Amino acid sequence: MRARPHHLIDIVTQIGGGAAFTPHAYGHAVHLVAAEVMADPDLTVTFVVGADDICEPCIHLVEGLEGAHCDDVLRQFDPPISKQDYNDDLDRRLLEFLGLCEGQALTFRDYLVLIRERFSGIEEICTHPGEDLTSRRNKLNRGLETFGV
Repeated sequence: MRARPHHLIDIVTQIGGGAAFTPHAYGHAVHLVAAEVMADPDLTVTFVVGADDICEPCIHLVEGLEGAHCDDVLRQFDPPISKQDYNDDLDRRLLEFLGLCEGQALTFRDYLVLIRERFSGIEEICTHPGEDLTSRRNKLNRGLETFGV
C-alpha cells in the first residue's frame, strides 16, 4: 500500500473519535484503506508525498504535465490554498518529525509504534485549521490504543 503519512494519522484519529468510515462523495478510498489497516495492521505501507492509494479514485485527482495532482482547494484559508501544496508540506513535515524518508516502508503497526514513541508534539503538525489541538491529540491517542499501541 502507498500512503501519505497524514492519511494514516487521520484514519487512526477518526477511529479514536468513534467516527464511521463510509464512501465519500469525492470517491476517494479512505473507507477502503481504513478497512484494510484495521483488518491487517501488519500490512506494509510505503510512505509517499503525493497521490496515494486513497487519492487514486478521487474525482479531484487529475493528470497534469508533472503527473497526477489534486485540483481541490482549501477554502478555509484566506486566501484559499491548493490542497496538494498543503498536504505535500504536511507530509514532508511529518516524515521529518518521525525520522522517516519518502519511499520508506514499514508495517502499519510499526508506524503506529513510531507515532506513539514520538507522540508529544505530533498534534501540532497534524491539527487542521479550525480543529482543536487537545481534541485531535485525544482522538489520536484513543485510536492508537484501539490498535494496542
